[in-house]
Amino acid sequence: MRLRKSYLALPVAAILLFSSCSQDLDTTILTRTALPMEGAQEVPAKNTAANGTLDIAYNKNTKTLSYTVKWNSLTGPIVGFHIHGVATKGFNAPIVQNFAGYSTAQTGTYSGTFFVDGVAVKEQDLLRGAYYVNIHTGMNTGGEIRAQILFE
Repeated sequence: MRLRKSYLALPVAAILLFSSCSQDLDTTILTRTALPMEGAQEVPAKNTAANGTLDIAYNKNTKTLSYTVKWNSLTGPIVGFHIHGVATKGFNAPIVQNFAGYSTAQTGTYSGTFFVDGVAVKEQDLLRGAYYVNIHTGMNTGGEIRAQILFE
């Protein structure tokens, strides 16, 4: 009788293990593509032909945000490029990560990662949309285009 119970317990345990793992995998990596970068999101808003997109993926296990920024038609060379926080749409905030090694051209692409350390940068703030990426030019030193980092 004990032998039958142990044979039954093994498949039941395996089913429970795999079903709980598959639920975790569904929410481990959050992604968004083609978030718009535009002057209208800057504070104050900028009226410019410049635009771009932001693709993001956040891995909750490694606490790493991966991003790809694409931009075009800037008014001039890039003089600043970074992530700011903590600020939702319509508000400005200090820089939390400067980018390095990017092209300063009026059109380009840049990819990188951003670590959510839980101290200076908190996951709850990231997930509620309190960080943004913006690009500064000589003509728009406060920022020419901006994209809020949003997962909704």
